Amino acid sequence: MPVRTRNVSLKGLALIVSISWALLLLASAIWNITQHEKEVNGIIKQIGRSSIERDKLYRLWNSMHGGVYVPVTEKTKPNRYLTPDTTPLRDLTISPDLTLTLINPAYMTRQVYELAREKNPVVGHITSRNPVNPQNKADAWEEKALNAVEHGVMEYSETIKMDGQEHLRMMFPLRTEKGCLRCHAVHGYKEGDLRGGISVSLPLASFHDYASMAHQTIYIAHFGILALGLLGIFLGYAALAREEAARKKAEEQLLNLAHFDKLTGLVNRNLFQDRLTQALTMAKRQKKKFALLYIDLDRFKPINDAFGHEAGDTALQEVAGRLMATVRESDTVARIGGDEFVVILQSIQDKQEAAPLARKILSAIQHPFMVKGVERSVGASIGISCFPDDGEDMDALLKNADAAMYRVKNQAGGSFEFS
Repeated sequence: MPVRTRNVSLKGLALIVSISWALLLLASAIWNITQHEKEVNGIIKQIGRSSIERDKLYRLWNSMHGGVYVPVTEKTKPNRYLTPDTTPLRDLTISPDLTLTLINPAYMTRQVYELAREKNPVVGHITSRNPVNPQNKADAWEEKALNAVEHGVMEYSETIKMDGQEHLRMMFPLRTEKGCLRCHAVHGYKEGDLRGGISVSLPLASFHDYASMAHQTIYIAHFGILALGLLGIFLGYAALAREEAARKKAEEQLLNLAHFDKLTGLVNRNLFQDRLTQALTMAKRQKKKFALLYIDLDRFKPINDAFGHEAGDTALQEVAGRLMATVRESDTVARIGGDEFVVILQSIQDKQEAAPLARKILSAIQHPFMVKGVERSVGASIGISCFPDDGEDMDALLKNADAAMYRVKNQAGGSFEFS
């Protein structure tokens, strides 16, 4: 039984290690994907920040120079929100064919954003609560973002659906620069005042595609590592299982050598004494009887002398098989000497119940068998003792059964006698 327990533990250990390895790899894959998503989100936000910082620098450069004059064209017409009160030199006529108009930071930024919509997926927008230009009016998301910005948030971002696709929208506060006062002082702004916000929208489809490919790579790599680990666990388990099987076989062999007769396979003297001790304990506890049949073969020595020890061994094996076929499964048959056998007959009401078994044993043993092509036969002398009638310990029962057996043998054998 202990060997079986160790086998189960080995299988259980292999299962636990396999499950632990799988869970570890799953946790690692989830952690790597989570980290990668954080990195991708960080990159996306950094792109948005860089775009807005770049736009702020353009605006600052424009503001530092008090605006920039450019030729009036179909797409770049004079800014009607620059009034003569704020900008008396909005337009400059250079020649009959060339008129320049002043482009302030807001006008320039809006034109850049319109150009970006045609060539760049990153779309920016400037807005405020009270825009001078209606085109700078805030949409629903920008209203929410402006509210956060006005409450001190330096960067507000959120992933939302736009035109059926996911976009990352970001907004940063837009403060009044010194150069802005030229146009906006009349609106009550002072340098450093919060005028609104500058936002950017980044479509996430391409980033999702990249992330999906990266996630597949992570899963495939972890699956490969999982498979290699499980293969190693299996190979290790197989090796340990072989060692366990070899050890179990060696233990069983040692157990057989310690408790069973090598020639006949019957219980040997050591195990017989344990069985007899158990029978005594049980009989005393349950107040029952049991019988001990001491058997010594008749005419066995002539077979050994005439045909050799190999023939004698064959005879002993034949006798052992016949004894096992005669008794009940609950009884014990042991070989305790060269041609001496003992049977423990369990749970009887009276010693006379051993007589039918003794007759069956005598009949079975006397039946002829072949030895090197010659029909031979042996007999038996049987002495019977009974607990507690003939003794209440091992030595007394064996001694009395042995004495009864010798009385039978001295009377030519082939029979049985009670103690």
